[in-house]
Amino acid sequence: MSDPENPEPTVYGGSHSSPLRWIVLAIALVAGLWFGIQALRDAEVAGAGEGPGPGGAPQGPPPATVIASPVVQKPIQERRQVTGTLMAVQRADVASQETGAVEEVLVDVGDEVEEGQILVKLDGRRLRASLAEGTARRSAASTVVAERAAELERAKIDFERNESMFQQRVVSEREFLDAKQALAVAEAKASAAMEEETAVEKALELLQVRVDDLAVRAPFSGRVVERHVDPGEWLSPGSPVFTLVSSGTIEAWVQLPERFVAEVASGAKTLEIVLDGNGMRVPAESIRRVADIDPVTRLFPVVVELDDRDGALLPGLSVHTDFPVGKEEELAAVPVDAIIETFQGASVFRVAPNPDQGMPIAERVPVEVAFRENGLVYLKSDSLKPGEQVVTEGNERLFPGTPLILGELPGDQPSSTLDEVKP
Repeated sequence: MSDPENPEPTVYGGSHSSPLRWIVLAIALVAGLWFGIQALRDAEVAGAGEGPGPGGAPQGPPPATVIASPVVQKPIQERRQVTGTLMAVQRADVASQETGAVEEVLVDVGDEVEEGQILVKLDGRRLRASLAEGTARRSAASTVVAERAAELERAKIDFERNESMFQQRVVSEREFLDAKQALAVAEAKASAAMEEETAVEKALELLQVRVDDLAVRAPFSGRVVERHVDPGEWLSPGSPVFTLVSSGTIEAWVQLPERFVAEVASGAKTLEIVLDGNGMRVPAESIRRVADIDPVTRLFPVVVELDDRDGALLPGLSVHTDFPVGKEEELAAVPVDAIIETFQGASVFRVAPNPDQGMPIAERVPVEVAFRENGLVYLKSDSLKPGEQVVTEGNERLFPGTPLILGELPGDQPSSTLDEVKP
């Protein structure tokens, strides 16, 4: 038993001491919360003292560093890229017009030829013999014509004499009629002789044409692109000897959508054809529209005439061109990176002055995109003025009213695309 006058000391840490522990922890937690709230209030007061907004409101979003470019304005016409193919103005399979063996081939593939130049000669011994025979027949016919003319003249004299004597009753009527008949016969023979001479002359002319056709000539100036004969081959009329394409002018055939059919003539003066292989740019000499629209693709061909640059442009090469469409008009131009596309449409952030005299702020301006060309976007907007700055880098994180710090491009170099477009 314990002594009431000498009680045993109390041992803490047992099950009876748990409520006291929880009370101590709760007091410590409340104290920590109180000190934290006081620290936050002090921080808010300090921040408000450094830069209060209007009416004591907290400061807005932090400044953003961006790159800006000026808005430029110029007369411009929309262009649409189309593709096409170079084609020769003239292409022909030059053929023989006579029958005969190939005697000589005077040109080869790749050669430049002039109009009228001889390409192939045929064996013409038979035709030349016929030509000599026709020449002899013409001489004989001319002799007969001369004889018949003399006979006619004599018959005329006899008739006139007999007619006079018959009127004087010196000769009989029969003699007079015989003289008249002789005159008629002489006239008929003279006429027949002249017709025979004419027939012989025409036959001789035909033989001369056939002899000339033994030399197959180039119908136009151009280049030989294919050879079909060799010496010794037998040719018939219509047999091809060479394939020839014209030189001097070449055509580019491009295809345009039908909605641009009315705009063809307006783009001729500024059109350039670009060769896909080497990038050579060739200005158009003239342009014409072909009145034939493909019923499937709804495209119509446009023919652009070009100077073939001393043979540098060859039929079959692929080309393209930026074809002017629409009307020329004054449009604002900005770099393509300045455009922001959202579900609300296209817009740009303009660098606007701060009404509080501070750093400039971002101002969203809705725009209508007309077309894009060479890294620029041409806009239809009455809100943007030439010389105003629009954000081209850093605009993806901007909000209206964001303060702006205008940076510079690396090396302090302006945008190359905007350098080419003058206000």
